[in-house]
Amino acid sequence: MSRILKLICAVLLVGTALYVPSAAAHTPIPSLSGPLPVTGKSHPFNMSTVDLKAYGYVEEEYLVSGRANVYDYDASGQVVVVRAAVPYTNRILVRRPADRNEFSGTVVADINNMTNGWDLDRMWLTSHDEYLRRGDAYVAVTSAPNAVASLRKFDPARYGKLSWPDQRGCAGTALNSAATTEGGLVWDIFSQVGAALKSNKLLRGVEKVYATGYSQSGSYLIRYINAIHPRAKVYDGFLIAAAAGGPRPLNKCSAAIPADDPRNVIRPTAVPVIKMQTQTDFYMDGGASRRDDSDKPNDKYRLYEVPGSGHAHSYTSGFAPSPEDLARLGVIYNYYNCDGVGTTFPMHYLYNAAHVNLDRWARKNIAPPRADRIQVDAAGQTVLDQHGNAVGGVRTPWVDLPTATYYPTSTGANCALFGHMAPFSQSKLLELYPNHGAYSRAVISQVDKLVADRWLTRADGAATINEAAGAPVPK
Repeated sequence: MSRILKLICAVLLVGTALYVPSAAAHTPIPSLSGPLPVTGKSHPFNMSTVDLKAYGYVEEEYLVSGRANVYDYDASGQVVVVRAAVPYTNRILVRRPADRNEFSGTVVADINNMTNGWDLDRMWLTSHDEYLRRGDAYVAVTSAPNAVASLRKFDPARYGKLSWPDQRGCAGTALNSAATTEGGLVWDIFSQVGAALKSNKLLRGVEKVYATGYSQSGSYLIRYINAIHPRAKVYDGFLIAAAAGGPRPLNKCSAAIPADDPRNVIRPTAVPVIKMQTQTDFYMDGGASRRDDSDKPNDKYRLYEVPGSGHAHSYTSGFAPSPEDLARLGVIYNYYNCDGVGTTFPMHYLYNAAHVNLDRWARKNIAPPRADRIQVDAAGQTVLDQHGNAVGGVRTPWVDLPTATYYPTSTGANCALFGHMAPFSQSKLLELYPNHGAYSRAVISQVDKLVADRWLTRADGAATINEAAGAPVPK
């Protein structure tokens, strides 16, 4: 029997695994329905709480429909299809300049975070300032069956067509699945959204499309890079943010993947990958996901670990879905329920710069800066300085010219990912900084260098200096 005939027979056999070719395959463009109307009785869940009109932006919601494969690893570690062409309907939110002449040509596609059981546009919360400054478009992609269930509960009429069906009768619940749903559809859904963006079917003038994800969604993105990107080759770069979660399977019934399995380490790619970890995430995985930085043509990679930063911090809490929308799901979202005062460490500034550096790397092949890793001792414990802050990693004024001790986790129910800070007493501040001018001048000096070295954007550097100028350090 010829190889071609064998392949045809394998396709026709229900339940037979298909080997995914290593060369790029055509990614289908899904059908799009929308923008969905916004009325007094019906609006998108998680509409932007940022006043988009003030920035010349609009927000549009679409339904996305197509067919997605379900993937798994076989015994040899190769990616195979275990169910082909499952029909799905999903939703996306698009935030873009209203004047298409103001569009930068850059699109950020975000795997919405689903950890709470509802869509959270976590990278918009983190970096919307930079997207709006640049004229970038942002696309939030619903990414799991549990979030789909919440959307249907929020507005049954608006979201009644959403569907991520399980067609195998599989009993697993991984990837935020339920008995009748399959979270493993996310991989092809995400590829197809990227393909739709690149086709200019959604937006005209698209030049680069980058994939991002925060927290559990960041862990999804690692799995996507390793297993799906070699086949789809849709995205022009990846920004993995705060990926604290452990190994992620490819479908809801996949076998568990050990933490030390090489499939959990980001594989080399020809498009740039930046992974930026808060200190919380470094603390959670103990550096297990570390790998060397690289500037090779087929392996463009940076890992950044940021001392003092928390997985959850106060800045982003102000842009979560409205309390009224969450109340329709029976949810109360409150960041300030853990230790102390939370943390004001401005991790979003570092993510903004990473986004700019990723774009420059992809467009102009200008590699971003490198940084040391957070230091650990012989027992694997984080090395702390005399102020209780971590040593090594990406250095910033918040740990080099500290006014507080920053803790990567907090105690209490559901607080492990919430960083908090312990502000210094006035007597300690006076020991460190004889007067406010001395403090401000030191901040200005370091910020100037961070901007020059591309760790901070010019706008965020200016904001940092202004914040230092108005800070009561010391009183």
